This record gives sequence, C-alpha cells and structure tokens, in this order.
Amino acid sequence: MVKRASLIALLAWAAQAGAADFEAMARCSTGDVKALKFFDVGQASLYRQDCGTADPLAPPLRLEFGYNREVPGDAFAKAARKMIERNLDEARFQALLPRLEAFNQHYRTTRDGDRYTLDYDTDGSLVLRLNGEPLAREKGRDFAQAYFTIWFGDRPYSDDLKEALLNTGR
Repeated sequence: MVKRASLIALLAWAAQAGAADFEAMARCSTGDVKALKFFDVGQASLYRQDCGTADPLAPPLRLEFGYNREVPGDAFAKAARKMIERNLDEARFQALLPRLEAFNQHYRTTRDGDRYTLDYDTDGSLVLRLNGEPLAREKGRDFAQAYFTIWFGDRPYSDDLKEALLNTGR
C-alpha cells in the first residue's frame, strides 16, 4: 500500500513538473562521455527550444545521457557529489548537501541502451529520469545551477565534454 501511494505521489508531481515540452526540444549539441578519460560509456546531448539562445544553460533545457554499457547507480551518486563539491565553495556545498544526497540516492545502474535525462524547467525544477521514468525532482535554481557544475563548472567532469555541449552552433 505504501509503495502504491508513493507511486501515485510520484506520478502526480511528474505530471505537474514544469511547463516546457522537453520532448519537442531540438538537440543542440552532443559529446562523448568517457570514464577515466579513456573508456567510452556513452554520449551526452544538450536539448533546447532555441539552440541559438545567448545562454545555453538557461532553462528550459534537457541534458540527456545515453549509455552503451553498465554503470553502477552508486557511481553516479558518488561522482555527482564529488564534482559538485569540487565546483562550489564549502559553505554553498554544505548548504546544498542534504538536497544533493536526497536527489542522488535515486540513481540506478544503467545497462546498454539506457538514457538518463535531467530536465531543467523555467520554474527552477530539476527532474531526473531514467528511460522516461521520473526518479527524483528538486526545486530551486540554486540547486539546478549547482548540479550543472558537474558538466559546466570551472572544474567539470570533462573539459572536452563541456566544450562539445556548449558548442551549440551559435
């Protein structure tokens, strides 16, 4: 009964999450995702309503990751925490830490062909989905902007991936 109530609540907030039509967005850029800088694990793509916008990270946007191999769910959570901590000052990181931990606990192990998406809407919400299924949602531009430092911060996961994704053809 508790699982059913949780599922109903999750579906309710997913249906209300933002106003952007993420499925209709154009793919603006794509880059390779590598583990340990050498092992190809998939591709990332940045989607926007307008690829020529002045700020490619302003909402609404979708960041999509397609995987061609298994990646453990806890690896996503650990890497996300490490990358965010690396890109924020200590006070900001500590202030966001409870929300980051709650969001990151929803990552699952990927298999070949799986797709994670992060949808950032104009209301400041950030929604994590795996193969279209909503897993986590957090509101607040502070949270979303901190989360995107993983890929777009001063010390991103990969400089090459950052450059590829920000090259939207403007």
